Amino acid sequence: MIPLRQGSLILIVLLITWLVVIRSLWSDWMIDPQYGYGLIVPFLSLGLFWRRLGDLPPPSRPLKNVIWLSDGMALFAAVILTCIIPMSEANPDWRILGVLASCAAVIITFDIVFILGGGTWLKHLIFPIGFFLIAVPWPRNFEKAVMNIFVSWNADASIEILHWLGYEAVRQGNLILLPVGVLGMEEACSGIRSFQGGLMVALFVGEYFRLKLFPRLLLLTVALLGALLGNIIRSSLLAVIASLQGVSSLASWHDPAGFLVLFITVTLVVCAGLLIKAKNGPENSHCTDASGYSVRPDRFHLVFFSLIASILLISCGGTEYWFREHERALVTSAEWDLHPRSAPSVVPVPIPGDTLKMLYNPVGFSEKWMRKGGEEGQAFYFRWPKGRIAVASILAMHSPEVCLPSLGMILKSELPQVSVNIHGISLQFRSWLFEENGRPVYVFNAAPLSFELPSGTLETMDDSPHGRFKILLSGLRNRGQRMVEVAFWNLHDEKAAEDALTLYLNEAMVKASSSGSDKNSETDE
Repeated sequence: MIPLRQGSLILIVLLITWLVVIRSLWSDWMIDPQYGYGLIVPFLSLGLFWRRLGDLPPPSRPLKNVIWLSDGMALFAAVILTCIIPMSEANPDWRILGVLASCAAVIITFDIVFILGGGTWLKHLIFPIGFFLIAVPWPRNFEKAVMNIFVSWNADASIEILHWLGYEAVRQGNLILLPVGVLGMEEACSGIRSFQGGLMVALFVGEYFRLKLFPRLLLLTVALLGALLGNIIRSSLLAVIASLQGVSSLASWHDPAGFLVLFITVTLVVCAGLLIKAKNGPENSHCTDASGYSVRPDRFHLVFFSLIASILLISCGGTEYWFREHERALVTSAEWDLHPRSAPSVVPVPIPGDTLKMLYNPVGFSEKWMRKGGEEGQAFYFRWPKGRIAVASILAMHSPEVCLPSLGMILKSELPQVSVNIHGISLQFRSWLFEENGRPVYVFNAAPLSFELPSGTLETMDDSPHGRFKILLSGLRNRGQRMVEVAFWNLHDEKAAEDALTLYLNEAMVKASSSGSDKNSETDE
């Protein structure tokens, strides 16, 4: 048994370490449906860990040379985690930080287990500790690469199935062209969510039943095949429904079909695990006699664990102090919001789920309208609650001069910035002149912060590692971010476009109190 005082210290170190990691991953778990399962993974990990404690083998004495290596890795991991805490506060959308933080926490936990019970305990407990890593969101570039592979497989298989069933369909990139419209992969998803969910269940079932290596690999294969086949059937089914009822009918089928595939994948894995378990018989239990080596960390390791806890706490407190001191010097902007209008000429425009995901899942809307005289307009408004995304990422994720030409518009020129004052609130818009099918299109874009920065601050930052480090040095964190983009067709000069922008903002903008804005942000979370 570990003495109460020493056990309390170890528990405090583990709590601090894992709370820091969970805090860095929380936003992705909450806002990205693909990683929503991450919310239950800590509890599953604890359950597997507790179950392993029930047949814990006798501890072994760790070798001195290996102890120094383990402690060195744990200290390095603690230093990495200490640096990640402020970086994550400034860049909550940078997923590589979550990957590094999770790996660091696992290494620190491994070291604690190794010091207490040697290689015997570490080997026995390594899986439930490492199981947490299944909940870590993948870096976006890697995620996109894997998703493109799934999408390509789905598109090829769906086209073949549609042809077998006698439906006309042509593949163009990752789109399926049907006589009634275009079916994109945002309607027939890649299957990455069901694959990740099935992977988590396969690993959990294999550990819960204490299966050997080959049966566990078999469960992972079942999860992969279940996700692939299920999503091929799903995308084909959605394509058939679109052919019969139109592409617009898919809105009511998309999510139920996705959850059905996930349910089928999980069911297949669980059933396969039960069959393998029944064939292998009851698991072998380990001896729980802990004689031979006293589980009691020495004085050095008590100081060592205290050091790890201290530097993590100092990093958390220092991070909050650093940002608050910088924010103290900033002038808070007036709170405001945009709301959809209810005029007969205004039509809401659905925003594809893939677009929202690309923009880090903001809250917002889009609408189109037509006024007398032929003026056409469309507005996009997005709002990110506090702490969801780095302030410079808004500028990097969407640039009209890059995005709009991909939709067929021709950039004619960038126009001077436009300042619009509504309800005492001044907004600075960048502006461009595009051309679409011979018609002029005036586009205005603004991404105002909730506080006023010194001129030129954001222009020197971007979403590169160097730019993200600059965000940290500047003491900037997202306290609530917005982006407004408005486009006008059939207007013949810049003055008419600026007047139309002012008119739209007068109709849609509402000035709000700080408390009300904070409340809305919390609700959105």
